[in-house]
Amino acid sequence: MLYQRCLNYFEKTQIYLIAFSCFSIALPTAFMSVSMGLFVIAWVFSGNFNKKFQLIKNHPAAIISMALFLMYGVGLFYSSALWEVRLSWWFKYHKLLYIPLIISVLTNEKHKDIAIKSFLAGMLMVLAISYLEWVGIVPHKDIGQGYFVFKGRIAHNIFMAFTMYLTLHLAVQSSDVKRWLWFAVSFFAAANILFLVNGRSGQIIMFVLFVWFIWETLGWKSVRWLVALGVTVPIIYFMTNGMPNSRLMEIKQEIVNHEPDKAPTSSGLRLEFYKNALVLIKRHPIIGGGTGSFENEYQLLAETQKTVSINVPNPHNEFLLTGQELGIIGFLILMAFFIIPWVQSYWFESMEKSNISYGYALRGLIITIVVGCLFNSLLLDAGEGKFYCVLAGVLLSVYQSKKCNNLNIKDDC
Repeated sequence: MLYQRCLNYFEKTQIYLIAFSCFSIALPTAFMSVSMGLFVIAWVFSGNFNKKFQLIKNHPAAIISMALFLMYGVGLFYSSALWEVRLSWWFKYHKLLYIPLIISVLTNEKHKDIAIKSFLAGMLMVLAISYLEWVGIVPHKDIGQGYFVFKGRIAHNIFMAFTMYLTLHLAVQSSDVKRWLWFAVSFFAAANILFLVNGRSGQIIMFVLFVWFIWETLGWKSVRWLVALGVTVPIIYFMTNGMPNSRLMEIKQEIVNHEPDKAPTSSGLRLEFYKNALVLIKRHPIIGGGTGSFENEYQLLAETQKTVSINVPNPHNEFLLTGQELGIIGFLILMAFFIIPWVQSYWFESMEKSNISYGYALRGLIITIVVGCLFNSLLLDAGEGKFYCVLAGVLLSVYQSKKCNNLNIKDDC
């Protein structure tokens, strides 16, 4: 009896920890690390492994997440880096396992809704604090990155862009006062990204998500709206040129002005990283150079080519990083890691008694991470990687395999 009570306690605790993890995405990374660490402990002590493993085994996205993690494990054995570095880099990708772990326990739709609402609550808190910093009510130390909260400008704007996308869908699905409240939140989130925090990755993601939202909501009717958007955006930019943030429009000039030996620029350095990463990929095209090998191999290349940067830990592009470490095999697994959940997201909408917003939310999340990975190594990064893996786990738990009918969990399915 006592044993069963302990199992029930840990089973409930892991649900609460998932919700808190979603809320702590907006907080300093340490909160997420602690909450997910406790979640893993609760997962182990909650037992019921047969049900958990059956849910994981019958979920394509869970399988591909583990496959990508294991591929990084295989890359340990032929990497040129020190073993300490190899193991450190492999551990950075442990967050990929959050997806199957969350899928295996989040079988109640009420709990899924609580988790998503917890994320929104955390981001609404961050949005409010950012504006309070802007007006001077909350103290703010200006370091030239804008009014970000807890996270740096890159993570802040990436998370806020996804928040804007979610609240736009909530506005469309709501009615009366709630609709206008959610539209207001979307507007303030977009303004925060554009004018108060100068993280360019998030700004680009925001525009992509907004275009996708219009297309997904209106279909072919959206063409005229997209044309209107293409005309108004430059006008808005020139009219607001005095606002704190105009870095998005400086990318081209930074690339032109980039001088490796004299005046390196942010965009110029990124372009340099991309070119050199492609050179490294050509050296080991099939299986890559191994997990954690990028910095070591880049340093050797930089010394021979006299490039400006020698100590470059990653190329600021997840696709190039995976290609360099794991070759074409790893790259294909990474693509499947994004494509499989995308396909599953449309299956959500055909589910009886399902919440159609889950499919929209998952596609928006995938767009957020894929676009972000073009300019940063987001799955490698602690905050952004956990942001994706935790929320993906929550949203993907909606998927119910046809094989669930053969399991003893019909009420959950």
